[in-house]
Amino acid sequence: MSPAAQFALGPAALLCVVLGLGCDRRAPPAPSLFPDAPSTSEDAGRTEASPASTPAAGISFDEVAAAWGLAQRHHGGRSTAKWLPETMGGGVGLLDVNRDGALDVLLVDSGALFGQAPPESGHRLYLGDGQGGFRDVTESWDLPPRGYGLGVAAGDVNQDGWVDVFLTTYDGQDRLLLNDGGKRFLDVSQAWGVPSEGWSTSAAFLDIDGDGDLDLYVVRYVAYSPKTAIECWFRSIHIYCTPARYEALPDRLLRNDGDRFTDISESSGVAAHPAKGLAVTTGDIDRDGDTDLYVADDISRNLLLLNDGGVFTEAGVLKGVAYSELGKEEASMGASVTDVNHDGQWDLAVTNFQSEPTSIYVGREGGGFREQSDKLGVGASSRAALSFGVEWLDADNDGDDDLAVANGHISDNVATYRDGVTTAQANSLYRNDGPRGFVDISTSAGVPFTDPAISRGLAVGDLDGDGGLDVVVRNNEGATSVAANRSDRGHWLSLWLEAKDHRATVGALVTAQIGETTLLREVRGGSSYLSVSDSRVHLGLGDATSVDVVVRWPDGTEQAFKGLKADRHLHLTQGGEPTAYTPGAAVIAP
Repeated sequence: MSPAAQFALGPAALLCVVLGLGCDRRAPPAPSLFPDAPSTSEDAGRTEASPASTPAAGISFDEVAAAWGLAQRHHGGRSTAKWLPETMGGGVGLLDVNRDGALDVLLVDSGALFGQAPPESGHRLYLGDGQGGFRDVTESWDLPPRGYGLGVAAGDVNQDGWVDVFLTTYDGQDRLLLNDGGKRFLDVSQAWGVPSEGWSTSAAFLDIDGDGDLDLYVVRYVAYSPKTAIECWFRSIHIYCTPARYEALPDRLLRNDGDRFTDISESSGVAAHPAKGLAVTTGDIDRDGDTDLYVADDISRNLLLLNDGGVFTEAGVLKGVAYSELGKEEASMGASVTDVNHDGQWDLAVTNFQSEPTSIYVGREGGGFREQSDKLGVGASSRAALSFGVEWLDADNDGDDDLAVANGHISDNVATYRDGVTTAQANSLYRNDGPRGFVDISTSAGVPFTDPAISRGLAVGDLDGDGGLDVVVRNNEGATSVAANRSDRGHWLSLWLEAKDHRATVGALVTAQIGETTLLREVRGGSSYLSVSDSRVHLGLGDATSVDVVVRWPDGTEQAFKGLKADRHLHLTQGGEPTAYTPGAAVIAP
């Protein structure tokens, strides 16, 4: 994720940056839907010629961060010394801390690596009213000021029905915050045995062993200290140094033993694969009933950790998701998973460095994947940006997942040594056009996707309760962006799933049949980059006004819900009947 990383790329990928070709962001639609035929050498690194992309067809977003009270600025403490952690933050969490059905927003701040952080810096928690109104409750909720903050994960670790929070930091001060009945957070990091050294980035909650409680996977980056940091120069220009100069750290796996964590990184097999990790997403990738992990690594091969009862086997190379289409390591930043083409196989989106594409790994029968970004119309335009946060979302509720990407370079002076490349970059939105692949509609989707910034964390959720998925982006050394969904949309259904006895819901699988189309959704414990999106399952139904849903709960039991009416928020408890609720109207007690 540094300028030096570009030199490891193939010739075709370098042309956009080195020769200043510009890499038009508007990629043409692909000729067919997710073709499974092997790519030829002629296909690699290019997109087939086609007319310019079509208009957004009703997909649009408004920038509302200031109006909704969420424009808090991120503080990274950038210095003339160009310390690497300054380029990384921050994350954003969309979660319901007080169980009123309305999404709340947690913004992770960094501060300063040395010296006094600005007085206005620090993490912020905003309670939502379900209609786009937010109030700052940071002080009353006792958010900790310690640590150079980067990311956030959310989950109910003590099975009391209230969502808890884990904050990652550069400087080894990761914090576990227990939710005290929707009133405040309690810092239990020491009591729970949270490790206190090393550079953590993203994190994810998941139940690795099927015992019903949430364990914790913590992604780690490199062994780094500003006191011994290497200075890097490019043509006499002082730049942020490449992570290739630093030793990779192994990730951590912490088993939940009820009232504390036990580090099982070694015995689980996780520690055997040190890499420069930046993001993690959960999912039952091999469809064997337990939750696996996909880790996006920087200038290292990406990891697919398949779970077998709490022991993990690395299968990224074997399954085709470790490298680029050309078989090279990439500088990967973020990751998200869905079944984008309705074939019952999970597909991955992975963001990468400038001049590398946002990779689309399409799942195939038998458990393998094929990288299809160029064939699907994503490759060309995505090479024009350095991308971090990423999430699949059905922006227009037509049943097809679209793709939102947060962009921004790490180098504040990149324009002085790379023609046509800027530090601040516009974010990207790709519309899923079904048989035609994807179309980059960023330039017509509204201010949140046209105004350049240095974007990092990205999370998705319905912040105002209107049935449209909104997008929150945390900008490094900039104000937070909130993209309110104003699209022409189809019908929808939002499902808040709760397993019995407050057991872990991560890994619950939702199948919905709409005509001949099968929607497959899973409750995830982590995704994107440094961030966590709403854990509720959102179904875009198109013209359908009702839908049959089957939930496979994490314990393996299935529950069918027939004829669920559209355009509602439903609370589904395992073994119970669905209950409609209005976000923000009332607390739903555990």
